[in-house]
This record gives sequence, C-alpha cells and structure tokens, in this order.
Amino acid sequence: MSRSIKRRQRDPGQHAAAIAGAVDTAWNKSNHSGRRDVALSVVAALSLVSQRDSHGPDLAEQLQAQTAHDFTGTVQSIYTALVNARPDLTHLVYPLMAWVFDEPDRTLQNAAKRTADAALGEGQLELTGTHDRYDTDLLGVLLTLLKTHTAGRANAQIYTPTPVADLMAQMTPPEENTAVYDPAVGTGGLFRAAAQAMRTQHRDPATVSWYGADIDDLAIASCAVNSLLWGLGPRILLCVANTLAEGDWATRAEAQRAEVLQLTKTIRRDKLMINAIRTAQKLTEAAADDDSTQRPD
Repeated sequence: MSRSIKRRQRDPGQHAAAIAGAVDTAWNKSNHSGRRDVALSVVAALSLVSQRDSHGPDLAEQLQAQTAHDFTGTVQSIYTALVNARPDLTHLVYPLMAWVFDEPDRTLQNAAKRTADAALGEGQLELTGTHDRYDTDLLGVLLTLLKTHTAGRANAQIYTPTPVADLMAQMTPPEENTAVYDPAVGTGGLFRAAAQAMRTQHRDPATVSWYGADIDDLAIASCAVNSLLWGLGPRILLCVANTLAEGDWATRAEAQRAEVLQLTKTIRRDKLMINAIRTAQKLTEAAADDDSTQRPD
C-alpha cells in the first residue's frame, strides 16, 4: 500500500497530530525555535491553499521544489489574498503574517521552508485541502505542541478535546441566525464542532454570528484562519481579551471590526481617487502632446 493511500485512510485527528509533530520537530531544529509565530504562520498559510486537481500537477511537490526565498513570496501572496478578500480579519491575522512582510533574513526564510517541507511531507494538503479539515483543528494541535517548548507553558490554555467538543455540539447544535459565544475560544475548536453539528442537520454555519475571545493573540489569529477553513462565514467577531477582567469584550470585538472595515473602505476610496487623478493626468498630457504635434510651426 502506498504512503499516499495510507494517508487518505488516516483518521483526521491522527493526521493532524502527525503533521503537527513533524512541524514541531523541524522548527525546533532551527535557530528560531522561540518564534512559534513563524512555524504556525507557515502551516496556516498552507491551510489556505486548495487541494490540487487530481488530474493536474502535484501542488505539494511544486511548493517543495521552491527555493526558500520563493516560498516566502508565496506565503506573502497567500496572506495578501486573504486580506484583500476578508479585510475584517486583517487585525486578527496580523500576528501570523507580520514576519513575512518584515523582510525576513535568509536564515529565517530557510527555517520556514524546512518547516513547510515537513508539513507537506506529512500530507498537509490532503488534510486541510479536503473535507477532512472540518473534523479536526490542526492549528490548535500545533499551537499546543509549540507552547510546550516555551517559557509561557505555565499559562498555556487547555483546549477541549475534539471528541468532547463534538459530543457537546451534537447535543445542542446552534440554530441558524443565532449567536454563539466562547469567552475562552482558543483556536476555535468548539466553533468547529458546532459548525459540523449544524451541517449534519442541514443548517448553514455561515448564518451564525460567532463571538470568541482569548488572551493569546496567536490563538485568535489561528481561530480567524480556521473560520475560513470551517466555513463559519462573515459574521466572525474575535478579540484578544482577558474575559475574566473584561465583561464587555463582545462589544469591543464589534467595534474593532467596524473600525477596520471603515479604514479599508477609506483606503480603497483613496486608491480609486488617486488612480482616477493619474488617469486624468495621463489623458491631459496625451491631449497636450497631440495638440502640439498638430499645431503648425
């Protein structure tokens, strides 16, 4: 039996654990092991890549064939596309994508590429690029694993196990056009389970307003990416907060989202105006040049 067939038959939870283990090992062999944001960012970016066409070229092989520099550019393009498509998630995902827009040096690029190769070698696209992604939380598993190597592990969150989350969601699946709140959302494991429970009852998770908060900005960033993988829709409202100390965090999440969307609208309007001015200027210059050529000496 080929390795690829074995992967397809692997339980999604076990597959996620294997990918996270390979990434954790590869990343901690680098000189940047403390930068868990980069390792998590690479896997998050790959999770936004669609599975390849079975009749087309192997996307995993294409990515593995890239140089470290080119792969860094690919990651940058993935996050740029995310921001353009979902500007409301920009401030949430920023902790994951900041490094790649900050002119990373060659050693960091090499470490990121080796990490990507480890994830791809374990068949990440066969998990996050297929419907198997609905049944597990790869980013949650990886973030938990990466935290065990940091000094902050004493304050690490304890995430609800997938079977427990699934059981809870199946008992009381959300209705459409309602709101779901999780004041300790982590990477969104309970949201995933609830969305899956809705699908089994032919309900659309995209109709729900999903409110979540967590003290860890990387967990919130991962939850934002997961909301795309799990089809949670546009009504995702997340914020970094200590909900034990901040009772009205949901209102702040709504305000932050509104502010980001307004800023995006203003920037796009200004870009359109600048482009219009430049176009008008070119037309004016072209008309002036044409007039000068037709004017008799």
